[in-house]
Amino acid sequence: MSYWRNQIKPLLDAETGTLFKQAPIRVTLGFPNRYSVGMASLGYQVIYRMFNQEEGVACERAFLPDDVDAFERTGQALPTVESGRDAGDCELFALSVSFELDLTNIIRMLDVAGMRPLREERTDTDPVVMIGGPFTSSNPYPLTPFADVIVIGDGEQIVPVVSEALRESSTREEFYDLIDGMPGIFLPSRHVHEPTWATAPKELLPAYSQIVTPHSELSNMFLVEAQRGCPRPCTFCLARTMYGPNRNNQAQELLDTIPDWVEKVGLVGAALSDFPHTKYVGRQLTERGIKLGVSSIRADTVDEELAAILKAGGLRTFTVASDAPSERLRRWLKKGITTEDLVKTAQISRDLGFSGIKVYMMIGLGPENDDDITELISFTKDLAKINRVALGISPFVPKRHTPHFADPFAGVQTIEKRLKRIQKELRTTAELRNVSAKWAWVESVIARGGPEVGMAAYSIYRNESIGAWKKALDEVGWRDEFEANMPVIGLPPGQYEARDVSAHAQGLAV
Repeated sequence: MSYWRNQIKPLLDAETGTLFKQAPIRVTLGFPNRYSVGMASLGYQVIYRMFNQEEGVACERAFLPDDVDAFERTGQALPTVESGRDAGDCELFALSVSFELDLTNIIRMLDVAGMRPLREERTDTDPVVMIGGPFTSSNPYPLTPFADVIVIGDGEQIVPVVSEALRESSTREEFYDLIDGMPGIFLPSRHVHEPTWATAPKELLPAYSQIVTPHSELSNMFLVEAQRGCPRPCTFCLARTMYGPNRNNQAQELLDTIPDWVEKVGLVGAALSDFPHTKYVGRQLTERGIKLGVSSIRADTVDEELAAILKAGGLRTFTVASDAPSERLRRWLKKGITTEDLVKTAQISRDLGFSGIKVYMMIGLGPENDDDITELISFTKDLAKINRVALGISPFVPKRHTPHFADPFAGVQTIEKRLKRIQKELRTTAELRNVSAKWAWVESVIARGGPEVGMAAYSIYRNESIGAWKKALDEVGWRDEFEANMPVIGLPPGQYEARDVSAHAQGLAV
């Protein structure tokens, strides 16, 4: 039974905007996760379109099957979406990766595509493996055992360079010679340190969707990027560094990219309420009867006019980020959001008839203590008196390229204890959704790890679990070099007080 005909073809038939092209140079653009997740990635769709715009290049997509074990038992090769050809039958196998926890999925995808995952085991006759996306900009080093080319920064600047090199080269080394030294190009076989990031010039923006499908996690939504980068100074966030300087697009530029047939539009940006044209664009779209989605709204910039536009666009729940459980921690993070801002947003959401307010929150910040959790519980109860509240809680994961790079991970036991308290005290007050503390620990290891973490993933990619990760990390000699660091409110992020290592180590137990 053909996997492509039975599983992929129905997805393909439901798409609008698919590109079909034949050319001498074949590129497979893989996403190491389910189809529904990959098709919600704006960057993935942009790269797909750009490769297909290149002379002599044809790009087709591939995704990891929902049940990889069951797929492997069929004995079939992983097919591309557009034609069903073997995904590994190409000159360039490119992967767009959004999440650190997809590290094992990258290895699995290369495997099911019939390729050797380890770079050193591939030969000149194998496709070149190129990996890009938010993961590589955050931390490329765990990917160095697997990728021939790692792209760091904006893909818009990279696709023409890589395509030209594919056209001009006849061997892998010639291909490397042509792209070596270009911004954003990291060649693990030649380079030790990541290069200057690629930054797309304004004329290549805005990014916008190529394909709309009901089977995306953002069902039938056409995405368009209002801004890239962020003007805010929040110390924990990668947006300022990963996406380069803040670049706002003009209102008409955005409107001109949206086809007449689109019924739902998602505006993408790190701080859309700072984008000067959000209200104008929102009004123009809602007046055309188009439903509206937004990626982020800051509580300190919410007003009734903006909320009313979002309500007219079909938004039912108002979503904002607190990002820290207390006022003092938000100040430490330079978040710029006060409890008063959150209360005001809840009141606006109630007055305009929103069904509730969702607040994103991190716990496990370096200087965090029980008093901060008490404040979180208290102000959540205050919000719940105004409108229904849902809390989305994630453990804090320190990232490279931020001042928090060397902050300790709070520890699974510590985070689980705080989550248990929050759940106990708010179970009748708010809807709670939280990310696993154990998997957040794995994410923190990958986010700051090197090639040895990649090799640990390689040893367990078929049977991944928390226990398998612990054992694999022990075997490669990984150790947490940041666990003794102690951030305090009195010091800016990136500066630490000495502490007793043995006392902290227990909090890291998983």
